[in-house]
Amino acid sequence: MPRQRVVKDDAIYEIAQQGPRDSQALGRLRSTPKGWERSSTAAALLEIVNQALDLPKEQLPKMPKQVHQPEGSGAAVELLKVLLKLIAEKEGVAPKVLASGDDLEKIAGEGENATVPALSGWRREVFGERALQLVRGEVGLKFEKRRVVAFDIAAGE
Repeated sequence: MPRQRVVKDDAIYEIAQQGPRDSQALGRLRSTPKGWERSSTAAALLEIVNQALDLPKEQLPKMPKQVHQPEGSGAAVELLKVLLKLIAEKEGVAPKVLASGDDLEKIAGEGENATVPALSGWRREVFGERALQLVRGEVGLKFEKRRVVAFDIAAGE
């Protein structure tokens, strides 16, 4: 069955937010079609909603804690993306093979302490070490002949 044939995504969001326990409450939601609350699909959904609402709090799934990245790490992530693209093109591999967006965020925020695939094994050799040098300010990016290139800061190359 095609997506959204049973019920649209916005209705699912509203049902999750409002937690209707009966068909009357379900029918009052703006996102559900008129009369849908009397369908067998709606009845089955209400049964599931009620089961979820009746769960004890300790049985509910735990939401992962969001780690707030240090101020300015967004710009560092963007620089790491540029470096990743440069290295991936040079090595002839897709950037995602070397590092994910999450890897870049953790490297930008945690540096050497980031426990990500991009900082272990062959990925570290190909990309990770250079990424850490960029975070430490040992590597820079510049335009050279209308292309972005990485250079060692100490050598000024």
